[in-house]
Amino acid sequence: MTEADILATTYEDTVTVYRAFKDTLPGGESVFKSGLEGKVVYEDVECALSTHTGGKLQQSKSIAKTDTTFCLFTRPEIDIQANDFLVILHLGKKIEAVAGFPECMKSHNNIPVKLDKEIV
Repeated sequence: MTEADILATTYEDTVTVYRAFKDTLPGGESVFKSGLEGKVVYEDVECALSTHTGGKLQQSKSIAKTDTTFCLFTRPEIDIQANDFLVILHLGKKIEAVAGFPECMKSHNNIPVKLDKEIV
């Protein structure tokens, strides 16, 4: 059993990964499809979502906003790229997020993710 196999036994969540792409409509017009309209790269892959960072407050004169971030752990052979759109099933909830730049190691990938939308 490898290190990656041992870590994977702790993965209790799943992720579906969508990648943005450029498409051409029948009329010849080019369109960019992203988010849930992107191409499914991986579906229901086992993963582990960390606890959130608590969010970082960003405030301007008229708006206060808190971005919530997590880390997603996957097997090393799963190629999640920066800006991939993720739908993560965690403890019975669907969480929509965007992937940051992954840190790839021999035993696992550590992908920072920013919460986009949570669906209960």
